[in-house]
Amino acid sequence: MLFLNEMPKEARDKILYAGLLRFTTDGYKDTSVLEIVEMARVSKTTFYQNFSSKEELMAELLRVIAEEILDAVRCSTDQEERNAYKAYAGILRYIEICFADIKAANLMLVESVGVSQEIEKVRSEVHRRFARLIFQTVQGQLPETVSETEMHIVSLAMVGAINEVVVQHYNQPAAVEYDVLARLLNRIVISAFVHLGN
Repeated sequence: MLFLNEMPKEARDKILYAGLLRFTTDGYKDTSVLEIVEMARVSKTTFYQNFSSKEELMAELLRVIAEEILDAVRCSTDQEERNAYKAYAGILRYIEICFADIKAANLMLVESVGVSQEIEKVRSEVHRRFARLIFQTVQGQLPETVSETEMHIVSLAMVGAINEVVVQHYNQPAAVEYDVLARLLNRIVISAFVHLGN
């Protein structure tokens, strides 16, 4: 969904794409199912054959977009051969996606907040998955005295910190120097984990 520039061909994908555009343009609360189906050029029947509600559409969009972002971030960390730069490569890719396609940051970090308990469960799972990726990136590089529980907690905190920085800057992407921001966030991540070992 993130990397599409035009309406897809399959009905379900059309609905997802239209939902993404409407939610991030007009906001979740101000978007109706009718507006989504009109943009997608499908019937309401088709919508309800694929999704039980606008809320379910939002939840599925969060899952799809998170998967796309995680795949891109994982690819960046896997391609980086130097262990010390893996977290930086992942953070940089995440920032690039969020600022290059504001829809991603808007949907994941703004529009989906406080929609419902079900959406919050999906958001929490997305954050846990990002934290697991950070955990996997640093795992094996820290002293054995650092417990996995401690690493998981710090990983979640780092996801929160990175997301907060994105939210504070996503309305002014031209003013953001991706590399500088990624390096600073990487230093914070590494510093947090290094202090666990002390």
